[in-house]
Amino acid sequence: MMDGIPVRENLFDTIDGGRLLANRCGACGRIYFPKAPFCFDCLGKNMEEVILSRRGRLYAYTIGRMASTHFKPPYAVGLIDLPEGVRIFAPLMWAEDESYKIGMEMEVFIDKLWKDDDKQVMGYKFKPV
Repeated sequence: MMDGIPVRENLFDTIDGGRLLANRCGACGRIYFPKAPFCFDCLGKNMEEVILSRRGRLYAYTIGRMASTHFKPPYAVGLIDLPEGVRIFAPLMWAEDESYKIGMEMEVFIDKLWKDDDKQVMGYKFKPV
């Protein structure tokens, strides 16, 4: 169950702690996250929904030390490579010791991102396994 509004519709669900929803081109098999209206490679229009793997590997990350629109410093963001061949940019669960390692296994979860007026905005994050 989610206690807020999603940052974007049809991006994720909350089953089993959170799953990312993508789509795959029925003609060439390329997978898109977020979902694409058609395939940018072959221009195929037959797109089918795919549930992405919950775990992937940390490709790169950075620690934000200046405030951004929605995040107070320090915060971490990273790129996660999933087995489906998709690389996802996402906030990372903050760890005081900043113990992220390139190549480490990460897992997606649904969490609060920020508060907008009186509404809590929910989205996906990754945490070390």
